[in-house]
Amino acid sequence: MEQKVAMVTGASQGIGKGIALELAKAGYDIALHCSSNISAAQITAAEINTLGHRCEIIQSDFSRYEGIVELFNAFDRVFDRIDILVSNAGITFGGPILETDIETFDKVNAIDWRGGFFCTQFTARRMIQQKIRGSILLITSNHSTMVFGNSAVYGPVKTALQKFCRHAALEFAPYGIRVNAIAPGFTATGNPRMGDPEQTYRGIPLHRWVTPAELGKMVLYLSSPDAASLTGQEIVMDGGASLLSGSKGMDELREQAEQLRQKITDGNQP
Repeated sequence: MEQKVAMVTGASQGIGKGIALELAKAGYDIALHCSSNISAAQITAAEINTLGHRCEIIQSDFSRYEGIVELFNAFDRVFDRIDILVSNAGITFGGPILETDIETFDKVNAIDWRGGFFCTQFTARRMIQQKIRGSILLITSNHSTMVFGNSAVYGPVKTALQKFCRHAALEFAPYGIRVNAIAPGFTATGNPRMGDPEQTYRGIPLHRWVTPAELGKMVLYLSSPDAASLTGQEIVMDGGASLLSGSKGMDELREQAEQLRQKITDGNQP
């Protein structure tokens, strides 16, 4: 049997790293994509190597379409098959609609939405050519259904990926390729910028954050024969947060609105 290969984008650390490690533990060789943090990617690759599996780092910038092409050209030079794609690369830039600039808008759409679309397309082409009945996973977010303040670019982009998942699942079904999405909420990546988890628990019924390892195990399940009938689905893993209203506290939003009103009145906005 040929050695199976999984590609994970945005995998130098955090969610992508956790997923890549779980795939390696399950026996997959890993194509580990990173954008800029090559030192973190090297640490992750070393951990995968200690599990006895191959890990090749491929660095490319998804803010350019050419970066996606470069990723797959480099992939083809080192691997001869792809069994799983985990499209995880993304950025979470946000802010009030009234202060969102074109650079932020374009970058989030390019990396999160365009990146997910064309990574899926390029992967499916290779799976079809090689007659591999593979699995494609899109990492979305509970933002795809919830409404948070200051997320009017990021949230709709994740909703676009959720809808795209269903279209891709339909079109690729004749080839035996399944496409699903996983929507995390707060995730325990260990990044200090995430703050104290307990401060968020009032909005999470289970009072816990999902872990990258749990997301990796879900990737494995959705890619396994046990999930052979699952395609076009989004699995939400957020401790029940999406069962509640996602709106930011209105007092905080009203305070922000007053500050923005003053900026606009003073002529500090275009």
